[in-house]
Amino acid sequence: MSAKKYFAWTVAVILVVLLIGPKISSGDEAADTGVDWSIVETGDVPEEVGIWVNRNLATQGVYLLPAGEARYLLVTWGEQPTGGYLVEVDSVDRFVGSVRVNVTLTEPDPDDMVIQVLTYPHVLLRLEAGCETVMVNFLGASWHGDSLGPVSELDPVIILKAVLREDGAAPNPLVVRGRARVFEATFWLVLADGHHHLSHDVLMAGEGGPSWAEFEVALTYPDHSNPSGMVIGGWDSAEDGSAIEVAFEPVAFSTASRPMLDAQGHPWAEGWIRMGVWQGFIDGYEDGTFRPERSVTRAEFIKMLVSSQTSPVNLPDMGVSHPDVRGHWVEPYVAWAVQEWGRIDELGELLLPDRMITREEMAMLAVMAAGRPPGESNSTFDDDASITPGFKNWVATAVGAGLIQGDGDGNFRPRAGLRRSEAVVVIWRVLQALA
Repeated sequence: MSAKKYFAWTVAVILVVLLIGPKISSGDEAADTGVDWSIVETGDVPEEVGIWVNRNLATQGVYLLPAGEARYLLVTWGEQPTGGYLVEVDSVDRFVGSVRVNVTLTEPDPDDMVIQVLTYPHVLLRLEAGCETVMVNFLGASWHGDSLGPVSELDPVIILKAVLREDGAAPNPLVVRGRARVFEATFWLVLADGHHHLSHDVLMAGEGGPSWAEFEVALTYPDHSNPSGMVIGGWDSAEDGSAIEVAFEPVAFSTASRPMLDAQGHPWAEGWIRMGVWQGFIDGYEDGTFRPERSVTRAEFIKMLVSSQTSPVNLPDMGVSHPDVRGHWVEPYVAWAVQEWGRIDELGELLLPDRMITREEMAMLAVMAAGRPPGESNSTFDDDASITPGFKNWVATAVGAGLIQGDGDGNFRPRAGLRRSEAVVVIWRVLQALA
């Protein structure tokens, strides 16, 4: 099939319609304009959302975090040299299953009196839970500037750039930045894996022009069937429906691209899990699941902790003192941990890497990874007497540093296992302690 016919067929099956450009369609053009949304402050969101906002605030972009019963959308202009920069939401509406957020950017006039201090203009939205594409349509000042290249009449009608993880893999959601030359035409965007269309959206331009419109799209997509994919952008001829101009942005899929269906809507762990996958210190399984209730072994927890602080290329090629770890896949991670944190002899002469890790063992490793010395035991748990004496100070320090918590019934359960969902939360708190 020729590219032209392929794209024409793609446009024929696309149902999601979104307006970009200087003219915004009226509400009666949308199938459903009702979206449950609100602007929220960082102090009023769950802990994991606050961590996520603080980590992204200084880097310009559009960020989407599904978290249980809601999705959080952060639009941040990044670090600016003065006050006077504004990011304001004009409207949020739905077009046949796609959510569109219209944002106006205002930058200070040279003659304005502004605060001479670094600022981080942004807006944080709480959206209803869902898997729809979310597009932010920018009006006012330029959002991309020259980051997509200077504007030229010689440019393609649509320009795209995918925002990938540091390892080059496509996260899920995948953010795609774009700029389109707006006139009377139909623009469209497809995410494909070579076998299937994972997401497809139409970007409908208004009349007039030509002028330029800027946007960023957050694509939440189902599981992929091929490791290589492509973001494809183009526009549909008003005369014969054929594809006129196209833009290609290759992407690579990995376990970070899995939809994590069993984490979707998790009442307290979804946001933590997705951040851990994006950060790269945890992976999903090949079947697209995360298995949040599965127990974690000593080796798995050490690998997660070490991976959150270093990349594989920085792992040392050296032996370890635990004889049962030599030749085990966790050996370089243990070597790095001992090199950076100190000996972990409390776990025993044999590490027993495939044994389920207990909560008291996890507390010790978390405190070591956070660079904290063990303090005096001042635990007030009802089952404090059941904590192994050698771990009591570690547990007390972990609790005092906010790395771990007990159960709601006042117990710590020192010898209980650690679930994958719990491990992710602990590691994020360690990273916060190191920040």
